[in-house]
Order: sequence, then structure tokens, then C-alpha cells
Amino acid sequence: MFCRILCCLMIVRQISASSAESCPEFPPVNNSVFVATEVEGQILGTYFCIKGYHLVGKKTFFCNESEEWNVSTTECYLGHCPDPVLLNGEFNSSGPVNIGDKITFKCNDRYFLKGSNWSQCLEDHTWEPPFPICKSRDCDSPGNPDHGYFEGEDFTSGAVIAFYCEERYRLVGTQELQCIDGEWSSGLPTCKWIQEAPKTALQSGLEKALLAFQGTKDLCSATENFMKRLQESGLTMEDVKYFLETKKAELEAKKCC
Repeated sequence: MFCRILCCLMIVRQISASSAESCPEFPPVNNSVFVATEVEGQILGTYFCIKGYHLVGKKTFFCNESEEWNVSTTECYLGHCPDPVLLNGEFNSSGPVNIGDKITFKCNDRYFLKGSNWSQCLEDHTWEPPFPICKSRDCDSPGNPDHGYFEGEDFTSGAVIAFYCEERYRLVGTQELQCIDGEWSSGLPTCKWIQEAPKTALQSGLEKALLAFQGTKDLCSATENFMKRLQESGLTMEDVKYFLETKKAELEAKKCC
């Protein structure tokens, strides 16, 4: 009774007389303290449970236009923890949990549990271990790299997609990614511009390198001479790869025609 009278004195000091008279007396909630303040012409009421009790239900309320507190069921329970929450899952509790009680968690289909599958209500009204989350086993779309694209429309767990680059670009990174428990198996690859060497210099350099390779019977010496000729011509293996791919495309085009 003393606590409720004290709270009423606090209300009178925090709101105007006209506002205070427009709302009826606040609904009582056992083992709580009620504080009211004026916010933009409306009266906002807030319940605070006393030590050793935990609030279940809505905490703050406005005095509405009909001059009534829009109060739903709000209570202060002794020794109860906050209601457990688990999106896309369920737990074995249907009401307030007492100190010392344990609850277990389970995820819905297509979700997996990340964290502990149980938690306990402690004396300070907290849960330990913290609540887990239910994470989807499916992946989000990975998106396209610049100057590239991927093939595949299935992003469910276990699905595989492949990445490709536009013409004159080469793929750097892992070409195929797999969805594993909501995460792609590797980072997104990139498409790097292939620097084109002058055609005559490229052909001339490759011809010299190939002649050096063919002129040596020992495979190790032939490979060494081939790489040496490439370096002298200022070429790289990427240039060789591009040249061969170009020749292959030209031959296939002639074959089709």
C-alpha cells in the first residue's frame, strides 16, 4: 500500500493536472511499481516488478482516447524467468518457468540448431546457456561476380552451382560451390581481364618456344627450354592458354562451316 501511494505522488509530479484528471486510476498489478509520464499530450504508464519478481505480459501502456488504460494481462511472478523464444523451432514449455527448471529446444524441418539444445532458469531470472537459434539449411543466392555469372537454380542444402566468366575474362577462385547447412562452401570467385598480347609477337614467341620444345628429346630439358623461350618473349602460360583456346575455337568454327 505504501509503495502504491508513493508511486501516485510520483505521477502527480511528472504530468500536468489536466492530463492526470483525464485518465482513471491505473489498474493495480501485485508486486509492482507503476510510473506514469506525459508524452506528447498522452500519459504513458510503465510497470516495474519489485525485486524477486519477473514481469510477464506488456510493460508499458497509454491512456487511450476513451480515458481508459489499454491494459492486457500483466502480472509479476515470483522467481520466473522471461518467456523462452525460438524462431522456426519449438521448446518443451507452455508457461512461466520456475527457478532451476530446464527446457529443451528443437528446430523445424529444413532448419538446424545452432547453440545449446537446452537452457536453465537461474536464480537471477536469466537463462544459461543462452537461447540457440534455428538456422536454415538452405542458402541464399550467391550473386554474380563482375563480368561473370553462375548456372544453377537450386540453393537447397547439398546443391552445387558453377560459375563462368564473359569472353576475355578468366575465372579466379573456385568454380563450383556447394550449399552446406546454409553456407556456400567457398567465397565468390572473380573474373579477371585477360591482357591481350600483340598477335604477331604472341605467335612468334610461341613458335620459338615450341621449336625449342620439339628440338630436345629429353622431356625435362624440353620443358625447361620451352619456359625459357616464353620468358624471353615476355609471354605467360595464360597467354599460351588463350592462344590455344582461340585456335581451338577457330578450328571448331571452320569444322562447322
